[in-house]
Amino acid sequence: MKETKTLGVLGGIGPLASVYFTDLIVNMTEAEKDQEHLPLFMYNDVFIPDRTDYILGKSDVNPLPYIVEGIGILEKVGCDYAAMTCNTAHYFYDEIQKSVNIPVINMVEAAVEYAKEQISSVRKIGILATDGTVKSGVYEKVIKKHGLECEVPSDENQKEVMNIIYNQVKAGNKEYEVAAAGEAVCRENGADSFAYRTIVGSGIRSNAVVPTATNKVMENGEMVMLGIAPRINGYAGTFGHTVPVSGEYT
Repeated sequence: MKETKTLGVLGGIGPLASVYFTDLIVNMTEAEKDQEHLPLFMYNDVFIPDRTDYILGKSDVNPLPYIVEGIGILEKVGCDYAAMTCNTAHYFYDEIQKSVNIPVINMVEAAVEYAKEQISSVRKIGILATDGTVKSGVYEKVIKKHGLECEVPSDENQKEVMNIIYNQVKAGNKEYEVAAAGEAVCRENGADSFAYRTIVGSGIRSNAVVPTATNKVMENGEMVMLGIAPRINGYAGTFGHTVPVSGEYT
C-alpha cells in the first residue's frame, strides 16, 4: 500500500532542466536507502510550444492546452501532485490549476516564500532572468501579491544579463571569465565590493555547495550554477541561478 504521495514532473520545458530538477530531488532527499526516496513520474513532453514566443506575440500557438494535457497524463498514471520545470510556464498557472484535478506546485510562489523565510526583513526582491521570464511578469505578479516591491533591470542592464547568460556562459569559455563579466556589470552599476567570491560551477561542480569560479572550461550539455553578491555602501544583495551552457535547454 502506498504511504507516500507520488510527484508528477511535467518535463520537456526544457528537457535538460527536467533532468536537473529530478537530479536535485534525489540528491537533496535525506535517504539512507532506495525505499526512502520520493516516488515520482516524469513526462518529458518536448512538443509543448514555446511559452515565451506566445506571451510576447511571436507565436499564435497557445501552449496552455499542451501543458494541461501533460499534467492530465501524470494524473492518470497515479500522481498526487505535479510540478513544472519552467519559470515562464507559470504565466498560465491559474488557468492550469483550474483545468486539472491534482495540485500543481507553484515554483514562483515557493521561491518568493522561501526568500521571505530566509530574510524576515525583506522589502524588495530583484529579478535577474531571461527576457521571457522578465517580460512575462510571472515573478513580479507573485512578489507584489506578497506585499513586496519588485525590481527589474533597465533595458540596458537587461541586455547585459542576457549577454552573460547566452554569450558568456557558453562552451569553450572558462568559469572565471563568466565571473569577471558578472562582476564588471555589478561594478559599472555601483557595486564597491562583493559579499562572497563569485560562484560559477559547471558540469559536476554545479552540484557542489559553493563552487567558486575556476579555470575549468565549460562544455556543451553541462549545467552551470551562478551566484554573485554585489555590495554597495555596506548593503549586499544576492543572485543565484542555474542555467545550461549557451543558455539553451536541449
